[in-house]
Amino acid sequence: MGTCRRCGKEAVTISRRLGFCAPCIREHFQEVWPEIARVHAESRRAFGLPESPPQGPGLPCNLCFHRCRLPEGERGYCGLWENRGGRLVGAGPEEARVSWYLDPLPTNCVADFVCPGGTGAGYPRFARRPGPEYGCYNLAVFYEACNFNCLYCQNWHFKKVPPERRRGSREMLKALTPEVTCICYFGGDPGPQAPHALAFSRRALREKTHRPLRICWETNGAENPRILKEMFRLSLETGGILKVDLKAASPEIHRALCGVSNEATLSNFRELAALWEKRPEPPPLTASTLLVPGYVDEEELWALARFLAELNPEIPWSLLAFYPTFWLDDLPTTSARHARQALEIARAAGLRRVHLGNRHLLGSAY
Repeated sequence: MGTCRRCGKEAVTISRRLGFCAPCIREHFQEVWPEIARVHAESRRAFGLPESPPQGPGLPCNLCFHRCRLPEGERGYCGLWENRGGRLVGAGPEEARVSWYLDPLPTNCVADFVCPGGTGAGYPRFARRPGPEYGCYNLAVFYEACNFNCLYCQNWHFKKVPPERRRGSREMLKALTPEVTCICYFGGDPGPQAPHALAFSRRALREKTHRPLRICWETNGAENPRILKEMFRLSLETGGILKVDLKAASPEIHRALCGVSNEATLSNFRELAALWEKRPEPPPLTASTLLVPGYVDEEELWALARFLAELNPEIPWSLLAFYPTFWLDDLPTTSARHARQALEIARAAGLRRVHLGNRHLLGSAY
């Protein structure tokens, strides 16, 4: 049970660590933000990460919306790129801070309910068979860096990886046997290491001639728009899907949960949605949202649903059950009531492809 330090409300869906309820965050953000900012700063200091995007005199990094400027010897907000001797050092075409594994298809991908690997959509050009690709694999590529600071990060353990650890593309290329029909980049986030992911994708498509070989992404969508469009182009051409995690609609809740603005994510998503007709099937773009109890509430869900429906009601939306971990480990799992409400809101807004993932995590009503 948590108590909002501003209004005094008590509820199991108020994080003691965050300290405030969603209405107070939205309506009194300037008042509560300094205390929430201290929580984010603490969560970053624990892993030696910069508390804010560096903006002093130094080398510019233009990979994402932060547009960090790195003084000599300092790292960017993502914790990866560094000004070393007057040049940016991070992830190049041949090596990155990355790990990978073979994931049997169909898999627990957020787009599995519409993707070729899970449904056969796009057969025969983009899928090996007209149904789920049993016997095939996804090369799941996990990038160990991120330009957000989500207090509920479900994969936060990557923050423990030593900054100097790198693995080579040649080793990763060996995993692409003929049974691998898709590559999915996730993390962390692929954005900070997009130069490596794009170079590896082109090399894989050139050297591994078996098809289909789909290029997919799971990202927060806050990359430099030019880079994001190149990621999208590779997905379009190969039958892959670009999956964007829309974490919250209001800038206040987004900043409270993730430490950063959602302006770039929403702007980039609009631009990608405008390219939908280049390949309507299988859908080239999907959205996902983690149902964080108490914070991704009815107001946030209605705003996200309307945002998607106004862009295109055919855009698939995957609603994901939340598991308490990292700095928000004092919240409950998503309740069955919360999940039903989210599905009802999505359908009422006119969205035609809505899916609930991680159903096994659903808890009782609260």
